Amino acid sequence: MQRVPRQCIDMMIPVLKHSPEDNAEKLISLLTSIRQSKVLSSSHRENVVIKRYAEIEVSSHEDKWIYRFKHPATGRCTQPGECGFILKYDGDTYIDNYIVELVTESQYYIHQGVHYHDVISTRDMCVYGVGTLTLQDG
Repeated sequence: MQRVPRQCIDMMIPVLKHSPEDNAEKLISLLTSIRQSKVLSSSHRENVVIKRYAEIEVSSHEDKWIYRFKHPATGRCTQPGECGFILKYDGDTYIDNYIVELVTESQYYIHQGVHYHDVISTRDMCVYGVGTLTLQDG
């Protein structure tokens, strides 16, 4: 089972504290319980949380999310650009129907500033979303 990084939970709880959603308090309570569990959560030494480096819109329903990341198993790298990977996002978040795919085709990486090493796999990944908080005067 994939454990949730405490660092990620620590980013979600403050956002939920300002959320207008009716279930925000329940989610905060649940996340707090998960964070306190050694079975359900992990420290930064066990999981890596990577912030997206760039997002490129390919079409109205497809984006590329570019990440810079050198996996420890990569070793010494002599390829141009930075080590990393691209996730292809395809779908519509407004209807909660979308697919996130790890891109492994080398032509997808041309002119993106990163290159892919096949030591990264989807079974070792979990996408966490924190959301965006929009504040308005009122």
